[in-house]
Amino acid sequence: MRVGIQGIRGAFHEEAALMWFGKEVEVHPCPDFPDMLDAVLNGTCSHAVMAVENTISGTMQRNLKLLSERDLFIVGEVRMRVIQNLGVLPGQDMDDLQEVRSHYMALNQCRRFFLPHPSVRLVNDEDTALVARQIAEHGWADVGCIASRRALALYGLQCLAENIADDKDNLTRFLVIEKGRVRDTPAMANLATITLVLPHRSGSLNAALGCLFDCGITLSKVESMPILGRPYEYEFVMDLEAETAEILSTGIAALNGHADHVTLLGMYQRDSIS
Repeated sequence: MRVGIQGIRGAFHEEAALMWFGKEVEVHPCPDFPDMLDAVLNGTCSHAVMAVENTISGTMQRNLKLLSERDLFIVGEVRMRVIQNLGVLPGQDMDDLQEVRSHYMALNQCRRFFLPHPSVRLVNDEDTALVARQIAEHGWADVGCIASRRALALYGLQCLAENIADDKDNLTRFLVIEKGRVRDTPAMANLATITLVLPHRSGSLNAALGCLFDCGITLSKVESMPILGRPYEYEFVMDLEAETAEILSTGIAALNGHADHVTLLGMYQRDSIS
């Protein structure tokens, strides 16, 4: 089995893939999220693991949009504790650093740590582990990275400071994705992710939420995304929770009477915190 991840070996996406599929799985590194999802669609990978939410940095709406636009289905989730660490070349210290590079989500999780160090620039880069590898390969003595302990060990960097996130209970939610949106309802599912486009009139959202409540469904997350060409109208992405898959299916079917469009992006089991 080959699983697509964003980033290279040592990335947090790799850790999430290993947690879900086991340590024998073959990971397929991809430079960005569109390439990763395309690898599932074209058969290069059977699955992908994609981050969509962090308890400090919030939701990655672009990833939800990418998922809604493709013939893909969420079959599971991994909610993983993410421990961010400051890595440097061996022998370097904080006074040597002019900049720290990492993925923007990792930087956002650690900004308080750098407040006492205003001379250190925080630079967005494409991947946590890739920056760690680049520092090692190029011998950048004045550059640090924010990455996992696994990445620092893989690329021979020193951990200058560990667990530097603003909140020590730093969690990232990853979705496990397969190709093909049409499928049978999973028997043990208690969580569904949908997109919802409502009529642009007063009370339409209240009516939809009331429908879910009447069916015994809890709305655990909602995000709104602009609809191109329809100013101030939105597509909602919702996570719905219920005791059984049957309740979820019944409630989603009932939503069709209140919405212009409903799409089921996935039905799966809620993950316990790892």
